[in-house]
Amino acid sequence: MTFSLLSIALLAGSAAAKQCTNFTVPVTISARTGVFGNSATIDTSLDATTFTQNMTRQGQNYTELAFTGFRTTEGTYNISATYCVPSFSNASGIHAVQLLTHGIGFDKVFYE
Repeated sequence: MTFSLLSIALLAGSAAAKQCTNFTVPVTISARTGVFGNSATIDTSLDATTFTQNMTRQGQNYTELAFTGFRTTEGTYNISATYCVPSFSNASGIHAVQLLTHGIGFDKVFYE
Protein backbone atom coordinates (compact mmCIF):
# COMPACT_ATOMS: atom_id res chain seq x y z
CA MET A 1 0.00 0.00 0.00
CA THR A 2 2.79 2.45 0.92
CA PHE A 3 4.64 1.58 -2.29
CA SER A 4 1.50 2.34 -4.38
CA LEU A 5 1.02 5.77 -2.79
CA LEU A 6 4.69 6.60 -3.30
CA SER A 7 4.52 5.52 -6.95
CA ILE A 8 1.44 7.69 -7.57
CA ALA A 9 3.10 10.68 -5.92
CA LEU A 10 6.25 10.26 -8.04
CA LEU A 11 4.24 9.92 -11.26
CA ALA A 12 2.17 13.00 -10.45
CA GLY A 13 5.34 14.96 -9.72
CA SER A 14 7.01 13.90 -12.96
CA ALA A 15 3.92 14.85 -14.99
CA ALA A 16 4.17 18.40 -13.70
CA ALA A 17 7.96 18.55 -14.10
CA LYS A 18 9.43 21.18 -16.32
CA GLN A 19 12.84 22.29 -17.50
CA CYS A 20 13.59 25.91 -16.68
CA THR A 21 16.36 28.23 -17.79
CA ASN A 22 17.21 31.49 -16.05
CA PHE A 23 18.56 34.33 -18.14
CA THR A 24 19.01 38.10 -18.14
CA VAL A 25 17.64 40.53 -20.72
CA PRO A 26 19.65 43.78 -21.00
CA VAL A 27 17.43 46.78 -21.74
CA THR A 28 18.89 50.16 -22.68
CA ILE A 29 16.66 53.16 -22.06
CA SER A 30 16.74 56.87 -22.68
CA ALA A 31 13.85 58.93 -21.33
CA ARG A 32 13.20 62.65 -21.08
CA THR A 33 11.85 63.38 -17.61
CA GLY A 34 10.58 66.51 -15.90
CA VAL A 35 12.62 68.10 -13.12
CA PHE A 36 10.85 69.80 -10.24
CA GLY A 37 12.50 72.28 -7.89
CA ASN A 38 12.98 72.06 -4.13
CA SER A 39 9.46 73.33 -3.50
CA ALA A 40 8.16 69.88 -4.53
CA THR A 41 10.48 68.02 -2.11
CA ILE A 42 8.70 66.26 0.75
CA ASP A 43 10.86 65.52 3.80
CA THR A 44 8.46 66.10 6.71
CA SER A 45 4.74 65.91 7.42
CA LEU A 46 4.62 69.72 7.23
CA ASP A 47 6.13 69.52 3.72
CA ALA A 48 3.46 66.96 2.77
CA THR A 49 0.70 69.24 4.02
CA THR A 50 2.12 72.27 2.19
CA PHE A 51 2.56 70.24 -1.01
CA THR A 52 -1.03 68.99 -0.85
CA GLN A 53 -2.37 72.49 -0.27
CA ASN A 54 -0.34 73.84 -3.20
CA MET A 55 -1.40 71.02 -5.54
CA THR A 56 -5.09 71.38 -4.70
CA ARG A 57 -5.32 75.18 -4.56
CA GLN A 58 -8.03 76.29 -6.94
CA GLY A 59 -6.93 78.53 -9.80
CA GLN A 60 -3.21 77.67 -9.46
CA ASN A 61 -1.11 75.36 -11.61
CA TYR A 62 1.44 74.23 -9.02
CA THR A 63 3.07 71.78 -11.44
CA GLU A 64 3.93 74.69 -13.71
CA LEU A 65 5.32 76.70 -10.78
CA ALA A 66 7.51 73.85 -9.45
CA PHE A 67 8.73 72.70 -12.89
CA THR A 68 12.33 73.75 -13.63
CA GLY A 69 13.09 71.90 -16.88
CA PHE A 70 13.93 68.52 -18.35
CA ARG A 71 16.74 65.98 -18.01
CA THR A 72 17.50 62.76 -19.83
CA THR A 73 17.69 59.56 -17.80
CA GLU A 74 19.81 56.93 -19.52
CA GLY A 75 21.20 53.54 -18.67
CA THR A 76 21.24 49.83 -19.31
CA TYR A 77 19.30 47.70 -16.88
CA ASN A 78 19.21 43.91 -16.58
CA ILE A 79 15.83 42.23 -16.32
CA SER A 80 15.91 38.75 -14.82
CA ALA A 81 13.74 36.15 -16.56
CA THR A 82 12.95 32.43 -16.44
CA TYR A 83 11.80 30.31 -19.40
CA CYS A 84 10.22 26.93 -18.58
CA VAL A 85 9.34 24.10 -20.97
CA PRO A 86 7.00 21.36 -19.70
CA SER A 87 8.40 17.84 -19.87
CA PHE A 88 5.26 16.46 -21.54
CA SER A 89 4.08 17.15 -25.09
CA ASN A 90 0.90 19.02 -25.90
CA ALA A 91 -1.63 16.50 -27.29
CA SER A 92 -3.49 19.19 -29.28
CA GLY A 93 -0.37 20.15 -31.23
CA ILE A 94 -0.78 23.81 -30.31
CA HIS A 95 2.46 25.43 -29.22
CA ALA A 96 2.24 28.78 -27.47
CA VAL A 97 4.54 30.92 -25.37
CA GLN A 98 3.08 33.27 -22.80
CA LEU A 99 5.18 36.28 -21.87
CA LEU A 100 4.07 37.34 -18.41
CA THR A 101 5.33 40.30 -16.45
CA HIS A 102 5.02 40.95 -12.76
CA GLY A 103 3.23 43.86 -11.22
CA ILE A 104 4.34 46.29 -8.58
CA GLY A 105 5.44 44.48 -5.46
CA PHE A 106 5.95 41.10 -7.15
CA ASP A 107 8.90 39.31 -8.71
CA LYS A 108 9.25 36.82 -11.57
CA VAL A 109 8.21 33.78 -9.51
CA PHE A 110 4.91 32.18 -10.54
CA TYR A 111 3.32 29.42 -8.51
CA GLU A 112 0.80 27.09 -10.14
